[in-house]
Amino acid sequence: MPQPKIAFVGFGEAAQCFAKHLAAQIGAPMVAFCQGKTNAPPYSQAFRAVAAGCGVTLVERLDDLSEADVIFSAVVVAVAAETGEAISRIVRPGCLVVDINAATPRTKKRVAEAVEARGGVFADANLMGSVDLYGAAVPLYTSGSGAERFADIFRPLGFRIEVAGSEAGTAAAVKMLRSVVTKGMEALLVEALTAATLAGVRHETMRGLCESMDATTFSKFLDMCVRSDVLHAERRAVEMEGVAAGLRELGFDPLMTTATTERLKVSARLGLREEFAQRSGYSADQVLDRYAHVLSGPGGEPRGSRELKEGP
Repeated sequence: MPQPKIAFVGFGEAAQCFAKHLAAQIGAPMVAFCQGKTNAPPYSQAFRAVAAGCGVTLVERLDDLSEADVIFSAVVVAVAAETGEAISRIVRPGCLVVDINAATPRTKKRVAEAVEARGGVFADANLMGSVDLYGAAVPLYTSGSGAERFADIFRPLGFRIEVAGSEAGTAAAVKMLRSVVTKGMEALLVEALTAATLAGVRHETMRGLCESMDATTFSKFLDMCVRSDVLHAERRAVEMEGVAAGLRELGFDPLMTTATTERLKVSARLGLREEFAQRSGYSADQVLDRYAHVLSGPGGEPRGSRELKEGP
């Protein structure tokens, strides 16, 4: 089977990592086009050298990628949609477009439709980790009309690809919601540990956090959080208001702590505490199903936190 002609639109950290790995695996020439704030035609000699070191030749126009069999879209999220639509205008029938941008599910679907209208196929591929940590072996959670083809071509080349189905946007939704947790945890930890440093108790705080978290698994911790939220959200919201006041006394703006307080208040306003307090046992899934049911409202329309201030 002949090796596919591979091209990149955008050539930042992830694209460079993938290209360098592919160059070592297949040795076939690859091309890239960039139109970013930092790198755009005419490219600097330094950037050309970086690309050459990855086995890639830089081209001056997007149209120069029209003969590619596989095009990776790897740009900043702000231009992911317009870039995807521009790529769709130059693909030939059968071309596989692999979108690794951290775009929304709606954006991924929009780009997929544009690509497929020109006879191409689309893989909504999402990095489920950092290339700094995993390199080219970063897990790629993928869906879309071209997901299976992406896996068939690139798994043998050392890529870790999990296919989530044939609909673009499915994988992006999982990535998006995973980011709520991973980036949210980062923000919470930075806020807590910065405040702990101001209070002179950083090492003690880190020890207290790590000892309790290391004693369990994340799956057990997640289950406990959801099952206890339905019972204790109101009390915890009051506690967090006090924590926010304490952080302000340190001269620290408690952004994440305030957001946590509001999130807990929303859970309390759903009015499900008594229902679950009377049960002899229940699962996290049952709590989340009831949350979703109440939040969907009587007509099936989502209800926002502003509406919940008046009660369910």
